[in-house]
Amino acid sequence: MKITKLQVRNFKSFRDSGEIEFKAGFNVITGQNSAGKTALLQAMALRFAPSPHRSLQTVPAPGADHSQDSSVRITFSLERGELFHLMGASQYIIPSPRAGFMIPGNGPYQPGLNEGTFLDWLSRELEFTLSLMVTKGPTGERAISEGVPLGKYPAADPEGARGVRMLLVSVSDGQLKTGGMTNSNNPEIYLTSSMYGLLATRIYRFTAERFNVGRIQFGSSATLASDARNLPEAVNTLNEDPERLRKLNELLHEVLPQVRQISIRPIGTEVQIIVWPHDPRSLRADLAIPVEECGSGIGQVIAILYVVITSNHPQVILIDEPQSFLHPGAVRKLIEILKLYPQHQYVLSTHSPAVITASDPGTIIMIRANGPESIPQPINAGNTKDLQEYLSEIGVRLSDVFGADNILWVEGRTEEACFPRIIAKVVNRRLMGTAVMGVVNTGDLHGRDRKKISEVYQRLSTTTVLLPPALAFCFDSECLSDSDKQDLIRASRNLVHFLPRRMYENYLLDVPALTAVMNGIEGFREARIQEDEVRDFVELKRADQSFYCRGLQRVPNDWTSHIDGARVLREMFSDLSQNQVAYEKTRHSVAITEWILQNMPTHFQDLANWLLALLPAPV
Repeated sequence: MKITKLQVRNFKSFRDSGEIEFKAGFNVITGQNSAGKTALLQAMALRFAPSPHRSLQTVPAPGADHSQDSSVRITFSLERGELFHLMGASQYIIPSPRAGFMIPGNGPYQPGLNEGTFLDWLSRELEFTLSLMVTKGPTGERAISEGVPLGKYPAADPEGARGVRMLLVSVSDGQLKTGGMTNSNNPEIYLTSSMYGLLATRIYRFTAERFNVGRIQFGSSATLASDARNLPEAVNTLNEDPERLRKLNELLHEVLPQVRQISIRPIGTEVQIIVWPHDPRSLRADLAIPVEECGSGIGQVIAILYVVITSNHPQVILIDEPQSFLHPGAVRKLIEILKLYPQHQYVLSTHSPAVITASDPGTIIMIRANGPESIPQPINAGNTKDLQEYLSEIGVRLSDVFGADNILWVEGRTEEACFPRIIAKVVNRRLMGTAVMGVVNTGDLHGRDRKKISEVYQRLSTTTVLLPPALAFCFDSECLSDSDKQDLIRASRNLVHFLPRRMYENYLLDVPALTAVMNGIEGFREARIQEDEVRDFVELKRADQSFYCRGLQRVPNDWTSHIDGARVLREMFSDLSQNQVAYEKTRHSVAITEWILQNMPTHFQDLANWLLALLPAPV
């Protein structure tokens, strides 16, 4: 069984979610805190209390009447064996076509077919679709079949088919049998509606809350309740299935290496799960710990693994924020294990990029909060895989940027570390939701592949909503010609900006700052560095035309904007330290920046103003 469609109305933050589609395998629901992820899983699990949506749209004035009913329209897909198994020996009612029906794949509507032909088709169909409208409110709970039950035979007149000719069906020896005709116009007794309770038991929802599964009265049910309340009873039945018990313990230990095994302890008429953090061969059951005294994640993992390895039919498994009850390594291991059981459908709610990456979902639903209302937005999972490749090309992980409101892309790790400091200290601006991210392969911008790299950044600025929008790409100009710069600016749709100076290191050619930082480096040289020798070194390089781009006829007056600042710093550190210390950009540039900010912050005023113009206006 799997859920293929869901629509939530008038429930918590959902006024009307619209129809959301899900696939087999892994599905991810993501979004920021309080966006509505948990509410969607509650509705999907069908175990929810009515909680009407309240906003200016539903309650336009104080005391205004509004619906107290919360509803879920849900569509299930079941294979023939699953459906027949659920039907058991009970008898159900399904509407029969009035004058005929359409057989999928056999062309248009074919009139004149009788119930025998119809029943024969039902018996041979491999997959069935069941649609329900579940409504919960002050008057109670209702589950009514939606559209044409079974969904795979589109009758010529679906509405007319109701209440005209109803077929009694049951299953005997694995075959669908008819019990004749009856009359009814009550969709609440159709097969889909009547099986609502059974369908709901095959949806498991696991949250970060600690399970109340410490002890339970001894019983013999091997079927885990959808809320896992009978977990000790269910696990206890595995004593008669030692291979599955061994497999459960093996997988549990793989996810949580600190758990060597679990077992069941009888206490009077009750049974209790105990956890062995020590070698079971010690035979020291007295040192085992009751599961209710362990971390909250152990109970959830036991329950999840129990479902996937013991269920003879596919189940729907909803896991709410797995990263909140398991550390990242355990989450990845659990997901890899779940992939070994692809017959089940998994829906994970998460704001963790690690979970999204590990699960490689077929469907991603981003939920955004629009005021008090939650708005689901499907994301093309293929685009998400492309996004991972784009990020990899520039040396960034999704976890670095996921959850930011927007991104200011900068030349590298040095600028990533220094620019936020400059913005905060010089112009007293907090970045809040803006992530400043350094990229790795910007050197390709200055080679033959710069057009290709520019296209990568363009894709990053327009790709899926998993990646926040790009404010700008701030790059060194190096020795690019004006025409080359304009080409890159146009290719990026005006998102590429070039620093006012050739590179960030050009802002660091300050004699007092360089002197202080070099003297602060242990083992730089025996004698202290003097400002005069730093000034003389800078002056020497300033006059050397080899430190400038080709084509300059003379050293420009604004030499600090044009000189190769990085080369000056590399050679300065090497020469003045007598080859003892090499200039490390990410370490020493940050140290120089910090010294300038502490002692003469206005030195960066022009750069700070330039950066400020790229940021969104404060709210």
